[in-house]
Amino acid sequence: MSSKRIAIFRNIGVGLIFLIGIVSCEKDLEDIAVDLTGQRPFDVGDSIFEVIAYHRNVDSSRVDNNDNDKAPTYLLGVNTNNNFGSLKSDFIGQLLLPQLGADFGDNAIIDRVVVDIPYFSTRDGDQKAVDPITGLPIFDEEGDTISTPNFNLDSIYGNEDLAYKISIFELGTFLNSLDPDDPTKAKSYYSDKEYVLNSELHVGDFMPNRNDTVLYVERRYLDGDPSTVDDIDTIKKETSAPSMKFDLDKQFFKERFIDHDNPADFQNNGNFTRYFRGLYIDAEGFDGSLINIRGFDATMTIYYTFDRTVTESAGSDLNGNGVTGEVDVIVKTKQQQVYSFTGVRTGKYERSYAGSQVEALLMNPDTENGESKVYVQGAAGSEVIIDLLDEETLDFIKQQNLLINEANLLFYIDGDQGVVPNRLYLYKSDYNSLISDFYDFRFGPDIFGGLLEYDDEGNPERYKFRITDYITSVIKGDEPVALSKLVLKNYVATDNLSENTFDTIVSNWNWIPKGVVLHGNRPENNDKRIKLEIFYSK
Repeated sequence: MSSKRIAIFRNIGVGLIFLIGIVSCEKDLEDIAVDLTGQRPFDVGDSIFEVIAYHRNVDSSRVDNNDNDKAPTYLLGVNTNNNFGSLKSDFIGQLLLPQLGADFGDNAIIDRVVVDIPYFSTRDGDQKAVDPITGLPIFDEEGDTISTPNFNLDSIYGNEDLAYKISIFELGTFLNSLDPDDPTKAKSYYSDKEYVLNSELHVGDFMPNRNDTVLYVERRYLDGDPSTVDDIDTIKKETSAPSMKFDLDKQFFKERFIDHDNPADFQNNGNFTRYFRGLYIDAEGFDGSLINIRGFDATMTIYYTFDRTVTESAGSDLNGNGVTGEVDVIVKTKQQQVYSFTGVRTGKYERSYAGSQVEALLMNPDTENGESKVYVQGAAGSEVIIDLLDEETLDFIKQQNLLINEANLLFYIDGDQGVVPNRLYLYKSDYNSLISDFYDFRFGPDIFGGLLEYDDEGNPERYKFRITDYITSVIKGDEPVALSKLVLKNYVATDNLSENTFDTIVSNWNWIPKGVVLHGNRPENNDKRIKLEIFYSK
């Protein structure tokens, strides 16, 4: 029998022994736990222990893509919320050269320069095509309404129908992928970093648009006369998926890219990223929406026309002079160069808690008594500190010689709040480390929990974390683990265990601005207060 099969049967055997032990022990369950604050006896075999919960402000989150094992997402936009205040987020990206280089040929003239940033979106059937200007239906040659794919935009928070301003600047700060002080390590960028901004390349109002699926490029220089439109290119992705599109200053790129007289700056990406350091996309406004964007798929495309020397075939008149079959004819030719945001990407968050409900709780947390409400929000927002057991209670539990069958922390949502996080995350404050229940092979993330749970009517109700192994390790007799404060935060994908390396330190990326208000630990007569629930056998 292979060693793998032996391991499987061994685990099954251990599980059966554990279950038999629980069944036999539960015959002797006693009501040994006491609520030390109220001196109230509990039901046989389970106890509820009071905890203390208060707030911690997160000054900044990590926002770069310089760790190969992590794949962060980026946030762009503005939003104001009565509970959590206002958040503004900018996107910063380093562009890399096109695969075939940046040779513009002879007499290049720019038709259009466009930044294209895809939304996260989901296709949902088809819809009738309408003119983006008039709003009237578009018909085909036979008079039938044209159908186009219908998309729903994902990961947008706030008011999608409220416009705000987007400005795009040439970035003046060089973005390193390696730490200059220790080149063996990746450089970390945090959301409170300041950047130098140079030339403004775009400014205009913006609103999310699920129908922004097509780009039209007018070609005005094919006949040498810029006053006439000679052709219109229709640019559309194969998937027809929507993306946000921003026009950049053509004159800037003519001077800095086409007319530039030092070819070495475009020789390789190392030279290029020092010459042109990237783009800073700035969002401004009092309110609107925050959008998780696919920064890794973003591009800047230069659409241009250049002179190409060709030989006309018999009967062909490529330059339109009425003569066919000419040799070395100069033809105006359409072309494009695509610069990808595949260099260093990062972001900047600016928060203001002024006038929000969480402001006073963050500025002056009650670390002794806890709070009646607690606020959890991502993207350099607020986290909740949990003091589980005081020393007296912990000593009491240790003396009981308990077998912990299950231990849970429960967090109930405070009222109807609309959209709340789909998942929260719990970790140890000491060294920002993982709780053993999250990574132990006997339990794992699914049993550990944190997913949003719903009540019988389908309404968001609570988040539950199972921390049985951790509580057991704290109270066991021989070598108990030191009790740590726990931290509750918004969950992001980088909190998952890495497939390549096992790291017990919780990463500090966070790009999900969703927030939720939870019942705190007060008052004690509130059945939905935060509590530690322990099921045991003695």
